[in-house]
Amino acid sequence: MLLNKISDKLVFNFLSKIDYGYLEIKTFDGEILKFGNPEEPLSANIIIKKPNFNYNLIRGGSIGFAECYMRGEFETDDLSNLIELTARNIKIIHRFSGLLDVPVINYIKNKIIKNTKSRSKENIAKHYDLGNEFFSLWLDDTLTYSSAIFNEHSKNLAEAQNNKYQKLIDLIKPNNGDKVLEIGCGWGGFAEYLGKKYDVKLDCITISKKQFEYAKERIHKCGLNEKVNIEIKDYRDLQGKYNSIASIEMIEAVGQNYLESYFKTIKDNLSGGGKAAIQAITIDDSLFDRYKNKQDFIQKYIFPGGFLPNKNSINRYVSDNGLTVNSYISYADHYANTLSIWRNEFIKKWELIKNQGFDLKFKRMWEFYLSYCEAGFKSKNIDLIQFSLQNK
Repeated sequence: MLLNKISDKLVFNFLSKIDYGYLEIKTFDGEILKFGNPEEPLSANIIIKKPNFNYNLIRGGSIGFAECYMRGEFETDDLSNLIELTARNIKIIHRFSGLLDVPVINYIKNKIIKNTKSRSKENIAKHYDLGNEFFSLWLDDTLTYSSAIFNEHSKNLAEAQNNKYQKLIDLIKPNNGDKVLEIGCGWGGFAEYLGKKYDVKLDCITISKKQFEYAKERIHKCGLNEKVNIEIKDYRDLQGKYNSIASIEMIEAVGQNYLESYFKTIKDNLSGGGKAAIQAITIDDSLFDRYKNKQDFIQKYIFPGGFLPNKNSINRYVSDNGLTVNSYISYADHYANTLSIWRNEFIKKWELIKNQGFDLKFKRMWEFYLSYCEAGFKSKNIDLIQFSLQNK
């Protein structure tokens, strides 16, 4: 097919320009092509199983690449290395990836799934309501689905997660008797940690029914009902005053159109002089304009309605809402490490996961998702930051 041949020529021409890593491709016709420097420490390979593989990359970008993997249309010896190689050469990849994608269609798709209050519940349910048992099979014992922060004392992922919690608490420095709010409480890991170690009153909110049920029971079993309150509530419905606020990787679920609302909520619910501790995933400023106008693989298949802010937009919304921000601390390498552990555990526990009714396409989709994120942090195309805000 002529279109496939043109696509092959275009993609391979751009790949000849990669300047980081080494890539070996076995084409559908059996030809071996080599790109980059074989002396580079990062190497990867692709075995193409379908003749229209490159056309799908040009047409679909990261979504097309992921769908090809999910359908088994290419194989690789190391998916994580392959995606990292593409991430480190992202400016070259962007010259052909998604070239035939239609921006208007992407714009409409993102408008359809934007996070109104009712839509937010649906979007969150599509991911987190896969089931508590599913996540518990491959997350650590704290059931924490956000990046850990490792130190020399971290013997395992659970200890690194608790270290992350402590770093956030150190940013807000709660006093005895303080009222603390957690926006987006997950399965209650932070709530349990804070409730056990500090004499505070903690309100936690989530819009995931599954997470609410688990967190509520968790707090009850820990004997923390007098100190910790868990509610199903949208952050936009909050009306209170708190000495401190914590929010761990919740901003990514807010959506592009509601970042202003998120920071306004923090401002309105924070007492004068109060502090908020935020852990957030951000996208590099140089990639933001392209990213904000396209639907990517994660938005389509993993987190509908999700959106990564960049630091510039965070600074703008913080300033507009009369808050001040302390310097950002980057933990990108810690998230890459966390994701590698999750991916290995997911693969190790696949037979148990499969018994819950998930198929091979789901397995390949999640392998791609975890590798895709890991590569993003390794290449620094995305970052993990902690920072504190103070109400003036």
